[in-house]
Formats: sequence, structure tokens, C-alpha cells
Amino acid sequence: MVRVGGIIVIVAIFTLIGISFYFYSGEVLTDVKVSSFGEPVQVGDVMFDVQYVANFDFLGKTKEFKIAEQGEIDRGLIEASNESPTHTYFQIQVTAENKGDEIVRLTGGQLHLYDDSNTRFSPIFVGYGETELSLVDLEPQKAVTLTTQFDIEYDEEMQYRVGIVPNRHGMDGTQEIAFICIKNCS
Repeated sequence: MVRVGGIIVIVAIFTLIGISFYFYSGEVLTDVKVSSFGEPVQVGDVMFDVQYVANFDFLGKTKEFKIAEQGEIDRGLIEASNESPTHTYFQIQVTAENKGDEIVRLTGGQLHLYDDSNTRFSPIFVGYGETELSLVDLEPQKAVTLTTQFDIEYDEEMQYRVGIVPNRHGMDGTQEIAFICIKNCS
């Protein structure tokens, strides 16, 4: 009797683990999309078209941004952004179109640059103008075109990809991520 009861308990435990894994995997497993150069890709409700723009050794801040930034620095909230990169500013243009029915928040922190060796570079906010991506609430059925940049040691021969990774600051309702080749795609 004890053996039969023990077997039933063990079977019940494994059944509960299996059911839990089934529901958990439906919530956290990510769908990875890969796009070649020039091909837009949809992540959640947002269609992204990402293109390489150019490299820069300097991006000047606007006067308005310098004043606002100095106020934040004086209060100890942020550090100054750099107009000159450590290496080279690799700039991209992002056109994002909200195909859904709800507002979607986009931030620069959802975009990352990857090179051939999968080194990940985070975007750098400089404050050079209104077209620079920082934080955008994208209205339903609307599109925006913005730019952002990455401070990298640029190699003319290297392949570069942009990763679009939703996070808790925006697009958090999707389990999809995308990688778009934007330079030296084969």
C-alpha cells in the first residue's frame, strides 16, 4: 500500500512539473527573427526598417539640450554626454511603424549593435537634435524615423547587425527579438 501511494505521489509531482513547464515556456520562450540588409522586420506590433547612415567623429549637442543637461548634472542625476566618441560613432536610422491598436513605447535601449564576434554595443545618447532616439510613445498606425549611434572601433570589413530586444521600458508585451544585418551582409 505504501509503495502504491509513493508511486502515485511521484507521478503527481512529475505531472505538475510538466504542466508548469508547459505554461512557463509559453510565457518566456523567445521567437528570434533574422533579417538581411534592406528587409524590414516586425517585432510585436512594430515594423522596423533599420539602415546604416554613416560614421562620425563628432556630433554636436543642441543649445537647448546643453542647458537641460547642465541642470540635470548640477542636481547629480546624470553625467554629461560626449559629443566626441572614444572611437567612432556608427550611426543608424530606424523607421518604426506601429501596426497595432495601442501605444508602444520605444527607447534607444531596445537597440544594440553586434559585430562579427557577437560583441554587443549599447546605443549612446548625445543630444544632437529632435531626430535622435531616446524615448518615443508610438501612436497606433503611425510611423517615426529616428537615428541613434554606437561608439565602436569601426572596421570597414566587419559585418554589423542591429538587435531589437524589447525590455521592461517598452515593447514588453512581446516575446520576439530580431537581428537585422545592416553593413557588409553576405
